[in-house]
Parts: sequence; C-alpha cells; structure tokens
Amino acid sequence: MNVGIAGLGTGLWHALRERAVTRHWELSDALFAEIDGFAWVQGWAIGRRRTRHTYRDPRFDRVLACRSCAGDGAVDGRACRVCEGAGLINFVEPPRRRR
Repeated sequence: MNVGIAGLGTGLWHALRERAVTRHWELSDALFAEIDGFAWVQGWAIGRRRTRHTYRDPRFDRVLACRSCAGDGAVDGRACRVCEGAGLINFVEPPRRRR
C-alpha cells in the first residue's frame, strides 16, 4: 500500500509508528517492573525483545557438567573424585581437595 495515496504522509505515518512503539515500551516497562527490579537486584542479565523478557543468572557461565561422571556426581555407586559428588565443576572456585 502506498502511504501517500491513503492520505497519510510519510511524516505522519512515522509519527504514528513511533508513538505506538513508545506506548508499547511504556506498557512493557509497567508490566515487568517488579520482576525486572528483582532480577536487577539479584544481578541477573535481562533480555528484552518486543513482548518477551528473559532473565539469566550469569553465575551459570562459570559452571560446567563434570565429564568424569557426566553430571551425575557418582561413578560406579561412589562419589566422583573429580567433582566430589557435586556433578558440576566451577571454573572460578575449584572444589577443595579432601585430606
């Protein structure tokens, strides 16, 4: 559809679209304000795309499933020696060795 033929100039069409997007963001901010505030206090990453908000705890970037026990924490019925039964390996704080 040619906007000029419909009687709407390009400037008016752009202004209407901009106003709709602005209202959408304002409504989204109002609806998700409490959840976004909680996530911000916790230090989580907040992703915003149109009608969806996603939250992610960046601490999960530091851990990986143990390869020795495949994340189970046990090998042959005993606690895994590599991860000490946790099933995860933390790259920032490695598990303490038992004496």
